[in-house]
Amino acid sequence: MSMSQRLIIHQFGPIANIDIDVNDILVFIGSQASGKSTVSKAIFFFKSLRDDLYRYYLDCYNQKKFDNSIFDFAKLVRQKFRKIYGTLIQPSNIKLEYEYRNGIKICINNSETELININFSEDFINKFKRIMDKCQNLYNKLHKKVSNFPSSRERTIIESQKAALFEYIGTELNWLFRDDRDIIFLPAGRSLITTLSQQRYNIDMGDELHGELESDSLTKLDYLMQDFITRIDQAKPIFEKGIDTLVAEHISNSNPETIEIINLAQDLINSILRGSYGYSKGVERITFENGKSTLINFASSGQQEVIWILLITLLLILNNRKVFLVVEEPEAHLFPVAQKQIIDLIALLANQNDNQILLTTHSPYILSSFNNLLYAHKLGATKPEEISTVIDHHLWIRSSRLDAYILEEGIARLIVDHEVGLIESAEIDRASNIIVDTFNQLFDLED
Repeated sequence: MSMSQRLIIHQFGPIANIDIDVNDILVFIGSQASGKSTVSKAIFFFKSLRDDLYRYYLDCYNQKKFDNSIFDFAKLVRQKFRKIYGTLIQPSNIKLEYEYRNGIKICINNSETELININFSEDFINKFKRIMDKCQNLYNKLHKKVSNFPSSRERTIIESQKAALFEYIGTELNWLFRDDRDIIFLPAGRSLITTLSQQRYNIDMGDELHGELESDSLTKLDYLMQDFITRIDQAKPIFEKGIDTLVAEHISNSNPETIEIINLAQDLINSILRGSYGYSKGVERITFENGKSTLINFASSGQQEVIWILLITLLLILNNRKVFLVVEEPEAHLFPVAQKQIIDLIALLANQNDNQILLTTHSPYILSSFNNLLYAHKLGATKPEEISTVIDHHLWIRSSRLDAYILEEGIARLIVDHEVGLIESAEIDRASNIIVDTFNQLFDLED
């Protein structure tokens, strides 16, 4: 689905005013506390409401509650917003608005009487009501003539038509939110999360106090970190057989183009990780080329930070999943060469299904790495074979798909020159220029 969505934030957290289109690939750079997480969480929050609304319809159907009012769903949206952002005191004129398509909007603001107001556009509410009516009508139709003890045939008919209804609802919600991708958020601080996740398997189950303390520490993590831990816990058993075996199974049923993509992904992962990942009986290990291994929580900070970016990206590529992926600070604790390689891997995922990617970063190397891929696409239009010898064509990025912003003083400034098709080099070099200028001043004073 083509993306033409829009985010507005006014006077919320460190953000004063931003109004941006949500492009396929979004990169936000800025200093600490400049608002990168505020923006990335907002986009994730609004897009993830599609899945929340699907579950809401399912609960209404199962509980026989067919209220056409959107009030109860708004209550759930308000609760989720607080889970993601906490209960920070905000000025009375905050506004977060997301436009999914023309006429379909959700807006969050506050007032003197309500800390958080959830407002849906009229078109959104009308669609909400039509789907709810569909749920109620089908339920009434199916259960009107069915006894309290339906036969196996009647149960089969009910389940079949219910499944058809919710397939229809899924399609309608994809249209409403203008997106059919899975929504995944990989927060910053992954080394801590990796360690906490590993420690959960080291609890003595007979030590009830220890178990309670560990559980309590996990509940104190914020919503997105808890969700991330749950996601990686669900993914770990997939790697019991080993990455090489997993990859081989997918390659055996793939076409030549897909095999190229999978092999490129595996090569990048091996190069970044500088070892191989293994999981067995609740224990994660990194094994190095010399045959030695270490538990994941004793691996380098860079390996702990990057491991689940790599593994989740690999699973998405292997399963050809359509995804909206948010990655905070992918460069954390990585050498510049590895930063370049992880952008190559993310570009590979972005290109596989026209997937949507959002990154926050402090690193000019991330911007430079994207610039190489943008430039490769530009030159590849006339010299595809020559350019492919330098950068694999699966990594090239079309400039119209990418927007990069620098967040400063509460606003977002676009730093992509779309006429040239590149991120502005002056913005990439700004930090190093400051350092060089300081050195030159010292040099001038030497004599």
